[in-house]
Amino acid sequence: MRKKLSRYESNSDVVKEVIKNLKTENLLNDQRYAEAVVKEKSLKGYGPVHIENFLKKKGLTQYNSSIHELEIDWKEVCRSTFQKKSRNKDLSSKEKEKILRFLAYRGFSYEIIKSAISF
Repeated sequence: MRKKLSRYESNSDVVKEVIKNLKTENLLNDQRYAEAVVKEKSLKGYGPVHIENFLKKKGLTQYNSSIHELEIDWKEVCRSTFQKKSRNKDLSSKEKEKILRFLAYRGFSYEIIKSAISF
């Protein structure tokens, strides 16, 4: 938020005051934002590793625990993403490997992929 506001206001004291007011009125809440990001990204088929990296990039490393507190079934998210990519058809081993690499890229660990998809 500080970066966005500093585009419009060069005085850093004014920016700090605006952010302070937003936080006191609970209009700016990092915990709530982190939880919303976790929910949104998981619904789009992203895994916990990808979401952790996204939160780190945004400077919210202290909220990585939100990923595990929300009780998201990562195996089910991985399974549905796999089914979407495979279109419920028989796959060759090469096609399966390609989808597994895609799932790893999406932020699912090997353990989650292995337990979500029965070979």
